[in-house]
Amino acid sequence: MQRSLKEEIDQKRQELQRQLEEMRVQVRAEARAAARAQVEEQVKKILEAERAASTEKLTDTITKERMKTEDEKLMVQLYWMELKAHQLEEKEKELKKRDALYKEHLAKLDTKCAEFYKVSVESFRKGKEETLSRFTRFNTQPVCGDLQSQILKCYKENTGKTLCCSRIAAAYMQCVDEAKKNKMRTGG
Repeated sequence: MQRSLKEEIDQKRQELQRQLEEMRVQVRAEARAAARAQVEEQVKKILEAERAASTEKLTDTITKERMKTEDEKLMVQLYWMELKAHQLEEKEKELKKRDALYKEHLAKLDTKCAEFYKVSVESFRKGKEETLSRFTRFNTQPVCGDLQSQILKCYKENTGKTLCCSRIAAAYMQCVDEAKKNKMRTGG
């Protein structure tokens, strides 16, 4: 009995040992699984934190690059505007120089024109005096002036009736012919 008791105790001991070993294996497996889950959770949190930090850093970098690009664009625009302003100033200076030259040239032309005008006026005056001194003036009086005024008056009074004035017209023509003959005789 003692033997059988001992065998039974040994058997129970072995069975307890085996159960203990199974429990240890199970506890170890559960501990590993829990540790693995905890590690995975921590890795997940760390990755999320790194991803958030990386995203924030990337967003900041992109924002800074955009601002830098905008600054560069503005600098280029400012440079071109300054260049255009400088070119406009140069053109304005050139136009002022041309304007001054044109005004100077115009003043010279005005002076020359005034001198030419004075010379022309003086030349005309001398020519007029010379012409007047060369040629004697004749007093011209209209030939048959009294008949001429009578015929004009008759035509005005008798509009459309020219035959009414034929007697005065014939006398006027005869007077003109007489004046021509007299002039040819006298040589004037």
